[in-house]
Order: sequence, then C-alpha cells, then structure tokens
Amino acid sequence: MVDVLNKLKEIFMPDKVIPRGKEWPEEQQGTLPSEWQPSEEQDVLDEQNTSEEQDALLYATETVGYDNREQQWNAYRTVTNFIAEGDSILDFGCGRGDYKLFYSDEYKRDVNYIGIDMNRQLIDAGIQVYENKVNLIYTDWFTLDEKIKMDWCINVNSNNIRYDADAKTSDDDYLRNTIQSMYNHSVKGLIVLLDGNVHNPGNVFNWAQDSFGGVAIDHSFSTNKYVLVIYK
Repeated sequence: MVDVLNKLKEIFMPDKVIPRGKEWPEEQQGTLPSEWQPSEEQDVLDEQNTSEEQDALLYATETVGYDNREQQWNAYRTVTNFIAEGDSILDFGCGRGDYKLFYSDEYKRDVNYIGIDMNRQLIDAGIQVYENKVNLIYTDWFTLDEKIKMDWCINVNSNNIRYDADAKTSDDDYLRNTIQSMYNHSVKGLIVLLDGNVHNPGNVFNWAQDSFGGVAIDHSFSTNKYVLVIYK
C-alpha cells in the first residue's frame, strides 16, 4: 500500500510545481487532479490571509506579547511610574515602538524616546505604522553603540520570551547580559518587567544587588510578574 501511494505521488506531484497565480502550460493541463489546480477562489483566500497576517503584524497586541491593549498599556504604566517627567527613555525590546504611542496618549506630552529591537519585522512594522515619527533601531543590543545613552533603559516584558537563536546562553545569563547592557546605556538606571515563572525574583534580586547595588523589586503589577529597578 505504501509503495502504491508513493507511486501516485510521483505521478501526480512532479518536482517542478508551478506557483499559484501562474498559468499551467497547455501540455501539462490534465496531469493533476482538478482539485489540485489553482483556483481564483483560493487566490482570493491566500490574499486575504496575507492581508490579515500583515494587519496582525502592524496592529495586533498579541504580536508583541499581550492579550489586549489594556493589558499592554497597564504594563507600560507600571514601568513609567518609576520615570520622572522629562526623562529620556531607551526601550530594549521595543517591538513596534508602541510605548511612544502609549506615552503620548496617556500623558498628553512627548518623550525623548529611542526603541531598539532584534526583530527586524517588528521594527519595519513600527516604521510603517508610525510613519518614521518614532525613533526605532534594528540592532543587537549587546553590541549597541556605546555613545547611545538615555536617562532610563526599560525592558517591558520582552525578556520573558526569547527570540534570539543563541542556544548556548541560558535564560538567566541572557537576562543578566541584557541588564548589563541596559546599565551601560543608562544615566539614571533601568527598569525591567519580568515573569516570576521564568525568572525567580529572589535570585534576580540577589544577583542584581551583588552586581550593582541600589536595587528594588515591585510585585504590585500582578501575582506572576514583577518590576526590577536598578538605580545608578
């Protein structure tokens, strides 16, 4: 039975498959079952799916790790509570740069803001959505130009799920390396929103206290997540 199926695949699924939307050469018409032939209906569905995926990349909160907009804004509010009016912000793992939109909407004023992220798609989406009005940089923050410094470095939820391809570095070491980079690029300090199920708050606090001093942890955001603040 398996041999028969494999033989059918060889007959009906040739190596050279013409992409959807292309016309089939006359000499090949009829060589595939009709249900395998590209159809206008399928082309329309493909276009709709592509459009929905693009809209999700540009606007959906789930794309940047939140169930809804209110949850996303609450995370930003929690972090912003530690930042004085007029202070500048360097956002590690900024995604599309939605924080700038939140700040302007919430406080009715502008903020000196730079967003950096290792995800090229999200940076490109942010550039498109905000029409180049938000300062976004696609970069590896471990090799960020040392001249780039802001009053505060923030990392809102992005260290709870890793998107890098470095399988050798543990989650704990990755977080520590990120915090060290944030510390190097801040003037007043850094703020990180972390998931306690991923990063044990006691372990993180002890390491940060030993490494930097001037550390505080706030558990008021939720039962699972907490804010780590390191002052310079």
